[in-house]
Amino acid sequence: MSNRSHRLNLLKEKLGRLPQTPGVYLFRGESGEILYVGKAGNLRKRVHSYSRERSHAPKISVLLGRISDVEVIETQTEVDALLLEAELVRKHRPRYNTQLKDDKSFPLLKITSDRFPRLIVTRNQNERKAVYYGPYTDAKLLREAVRIINSLFPIRKCRTLPKHACLYYHIGQCIAPCIQPEVKTQYDWLISEIKSFLKGSSRKSLIEYLSDRMKEAASEYRFEDAQFFKDQIEALGWFRKKRFDLKRPEGGIGLRGTLELKQKLEMERLPEKIVCFDVSNIQGAQAVAAKVCFYRELSNTLEYRRYQIKTVKGIDDYQMIQEALRRMVVGIREGREAALPDLIMIDGGRGHLNAAKKILDQEDCPEVQLISIAKRFELVYTLQRKDPVVFPPGSSALRLLQKIRDEAHRFAINYHRHLRRRKLTESILDQIEGIGEKRKKRLLSSFQSIDELRQTPVEILARLEGMDERSARRVLDFLR
Repeated sequence: MSNRSHRLNLLKEKLGRLPQTPGVYLFRGESGEILYVGKAGNLRKRVHSYSRERSHAPKISVLLGRISDVEVIETQTEVDALLLEAELVRKHRPRYNTQLKDDKSFPLLKITSDRFPRLIVTRNQNERKAVYYGPYTDAKLLREAVRIINSLFPIRKCRTLPKHACLYYHIGQCIAPCIQPEVKTQYDWLISEIKSFLKGSSRKSLIEYLSDRMKEAASEYRFEDAQFFKDQIEALGWFRKKRFDLKRPEGGIGLRGTLELKQKLEMERLPEKIVCFDVSNIQGAQAVAAKVCFYRELSNTLEYRRYQIKTVKGIDDYQMIQEALRRMVVGIREGREAALPDLIMIDGGRGHLNAAKKILDQEDCPEVQLISIAKRFELVYTLQRKDPVVFPPGSSALRLLQKIRDEAHRFAINYHRHLRRRKLTESILDQIEGIGEKRKKRLLSSFQSIDELRQTPVEILARLEGMDERSARRVLDFLR
């Protein structure tokens, strides 16, 4: 058997073992040189398609005759594969990708040269000061990539800056430079992160990039930056689950519980967005309320909120629920929170439901459906019925409500524990000579625990705003 025949047999065996995942494939020649780079939603299907097709363009036929090996790089999504493909083409300049490099009809990513730049898809490079990436092979996937990046990095989407904050600000996807020019430094940081990802994404997905940046920020004690990247990782995970659910509602979780809920509660529209409130306190001390949000039966952590109860003294769950609910409604009107949900659920009984109704009436929110769920017998109370709604055990709707209720309870309990630990931390910091209120607040906002503060090097702590080497040593000597 000739060397050529032997290589072909090995290549056929390799093709049969290719993964059925998104990724990039590289065709190599006899000397190992890269002949062509392509992307695929299913690597095995795409690479096999070259051998199944009976007729090819002359250029492809010549390419196939020169292939001696195939290398694949798996990615988490086809969007990641698209970005990786362009990066590898730019880096290696394969001979048979020449058309992609030179043809101006292929789409590009563009970061405009405005004071507050935008990220857009374009097919020409007519703006000298703008930054361009690509070209890319799939305009539809590229627009999807822009949509994901824009959803994670709250930069401007409007063509011209409006006089008032638009919807993107109200749903947390823009920091509104139109009404807050003072956010320029933060905005430039967001743009630099997007550029860093697009420029250096040769072998990393967006979620891997965010994870690395989070670890890097944490190791450098930039805790606010680390928290930002952590939030974006969680948002990206939710976004991908949500997109899958919309594409294939019959798979995975589906919307069976939501549909059953609409039917059982006789709702006019499908309750796609559901929020749930729960309160937590010990003998009225450190009272908190928590709100969780689910969209299409999946948690949307971007809209989770925690409320430290400020106006209620003693143990009064009804008033605590009322304060939290009112603060949500006011926050929505003032642009601090996203739009009203389709359904609000209160963890409690008929009394909790009636207390919440008073707030919705006072705030003129009659269009929002309101229910409560009592833990003991899992009875669901509504405003339209005198008797509670009883769901059969194991029903999809009941499981959905229980899942959301339990998540609200977990979130409230965790916040309550956090405040108790924080109170303990405050009492410890109060004992350190020379650490006043301003320094104490700065320490509490910069470190999650006394252990984390105790393990911080003195030179790092001394660089914290409001601190110096003397005060840093005083704090660490006391804690150690």
